Amino acid sequence: MSTNNSDPFSFFCPTKLVFGPGTTKGAGDIVAGMGIKSVLLVSGSGATRRSPGFAVLMAALDRAGVAYTIFDKVTPDPVAELVAEAAEAIRAGGLEAVVAYGGGSPIDCGKSAALAAANGVGILEFLYKRAAPNEPALPIIAVPTTAGTGSEMSSAAVTTDRANDRKLGYSIESFFPRAAIVDPENHLSMPPRVTAATGMDALTHAVESYLSLAANHVSDAVNLKCVSLIGAALPKAYADGGDLEARSAMAIAGATAGAAFSQTGLGMVHGFAHPVGARFGVAHGDANATILPYVMAALARTAAPRMRDLAAALGACRPDAPAEAGAAAFVEAIVELKSKLGIAESLSDAGIRPEDAKELLPDALGYRMRARSPRAMTDDELGRLLDAAIAGDLKAAAL
Repeated sequence: MSTNNSDPFSFFCPTKLVFGPGTTKGAGDIVAGMGIKSVLLVSGSGATRRSPGFAVLMAALDRAGVAYTIFDKVTPDPVAELVAEAAEAIRAGGLEAVVAYGGGSPIDCGKSAALAAANGVGILEFLYKRAAPNEPALPIIAVPTTAGTGSEMSSAAVTTDRANDRKLGYSIESFFPRAAIVDPENHLSMPPRVTAATGMDALTHAVESYLSLAANHVSDAVNLKCVSLIGAALPKAYADGGDLEARSAMAIAGATAGAAFSQTGLGMVHGFAHPVGARFGVAHGDANATILPYVMAALARTAAPRMRDLAAALGACRPDAPAEAGAAAFVEAIVELKSKLGIAESLSDAGIRPEDAKELLPDALGYRMRARSPRAMTDDELGRLLDAAIAGDLKAAAL
C-alpha cells in the first residue's frame, strides 16, 4: 500500500484549533463570538469537575455573559441513558450549544447529546441505523483535559449500549466541534496511569490512520508528525506530569490525530478494543495499547513499507531500512514502549480469558471500519489473532 500523488482524496476538518497554555481563559469569548448565549457545560463528576481548569472555564463563560447549566454526571464510556439525560437537559433549558470539558468520555457524551437534542431522537436509533438525523448536532466546543481520544477535533463519538454490552461509534460532520480549546495546563494533573493509557490511544489513532487504505498525503503528514511527537514526549509526560513541554507535545498530537483519523478511519486494533472495553471494563487506551503490537504483527507482511515509516518516526530504525526489518523494529518499539508505561503485555494480563474470545469475536468481526485495514483478514484469521493477543503470543499473531 502506498499513497500516490494522483490518488484523489479530500480532507475536511472545520474545527478551529486554539492551542496554548492558558487558552482556557479565552473560552468564553470564543463561545460568545459564535453568537451562543447558553450552553450545557458537560464534565465528569470527579477530579475533572473539581479541577482548577474547570473553575477557569466557568469564570471565562461568566465574563463573556454565556449562561450555562452544568451536567457533571459523565462516567467513563458513557451509556445511552446518560446521553439521553444530557439531551433532555439541553431541551428542557432551551440551550443553544454544548461545551464539553474533560477527556473523551465527556466530549463524546456532549456530542451525542447535542445530536440527540437537535433531533429529539435517542442516540441508539442513529447508532443502529434505525433512523437518520434530520438536523445537525447543536454546536460543540471541546476543552480536552487528556491527550488521547482526539474527540476534540474528530467527527466521531462513541456511546455504550449497556443492554447489549457494546461500544458503538458514530460519525457525522456536525460532530466536528466548532472549536477545540487545547490548553496543556489542563493536562498537568493527569495521573501517570491515565497519561499512559490516553497517550497510547493517541498513538494507536495515528498508527491505524497512517496504515488505513483511505490514507492520503495530508493525513500522512499529520500522522507521522504525531507518531514522532508521541514517541519523544509520552515517556517524559509519564515520568513527570509537570513537564509542560511534554504535555504540550502530547496535546498537539492527540488533537491533530483526531483530525487525521476522521478522514481515514481506523483499523482492527479498535475493532477488538471496543468489545474488550464494553464487556470487560478495560479502559479504551489500555485495550488499544495491549492489542496494538499483535495487530501490527499480523499486518507486517502486507504493510511493511508503511510500518517502516512509522518505526522511523519513532526513531526505531533508519528511514531507508529494509521494509521488513523496519516493520519488525516497529513492533518491537511498541512492545518496549508499553513496558515502560506499565501497560499489560497481553489481554490475559488484563483479565481476559481464552474462553472469553467467543464472546468478543462477533462484535469485532462487525467493526464498521474493518474494510479500511491494509490486510483483508478472514473471520478465522481474526479469531486466531484475538487468541494470540489473549495468550501474549506475538509469533502466532504474525498469522
